[in-house]
Amino acid sequence: MRDILSATQAAAVLGCGPQKVRERIRIGEWPGKIIPKAKTKKKSDTYEVNLYELAEYFHISEDEIRRRLAEKKGWERINL
Repeated sequence: MRDILSATQAAAVLGCGPQKVRERIRIGEWPGKIIPKAKTKKKSDTYEVNLYELAEYFHISEDEIRRRLAEKKGWERINL
């Protein structure tokens, strides 16, 4: 089971843009963590959001988060 979401996936669940998610994680307002680009060897930092922390913070059920992700075109359904 996959319980880590990217900033883009979290944005789709919340109905906002990925940049807003990254900014709120960076200032510590929303749950999530930043993985530095030096650690991942990528060009930019990576933002990860735990599905269960997101559900608890925004009072959305875990099944509802999975449903919202499943209805987005091109994204795999996260197994229950």
